[in-house]
Amino acid sequence: MFGLYMLAIYLGIAIIVTGFVALLAVVALAVGLVTHPIRTIALVFHKLAALAAGLALLLALVVWFWTDHAKPDFVPCFWGSIGVIVASVIIRAFAEWVLERPTRAERRAMSRAAAPTFDSRL
Repeated sequence: MFGLYMLAIYLGIAIIVTGFVALLAVVALAVGLVTHPIRTIALVFHKLAALAAGLALLLALVVWFWTDHAKPDFVPCFWGSIGVIVASVIIRAFAEWVLERPTRAERRAMSRAAAPTFDSRL
């Protein structure tokens, strides 16, 4: 009986911690959308594309090894998974370009640093 109570307590703690982490993620997303909206959206697409590619890879492996290749649903399911992986790679590449691109403030700082300074001694 003691084991079931402890299991319930541990599950309750795990649920509370998961909810707290989800709340922190929502707050971080809200703050990110307010301060850097384009970068935050690119980061969200970056993460979602990675998740979609991983799940599509698992589905492609399951379909390849555990499905009869003669079945009519093999071809659309397998090539659909491959298409999702390719699309995810393209989306991640674009999101990575957006994330690595210098911000407007960084570009201004670079142009100020590259601008020649006036020297009155010459």
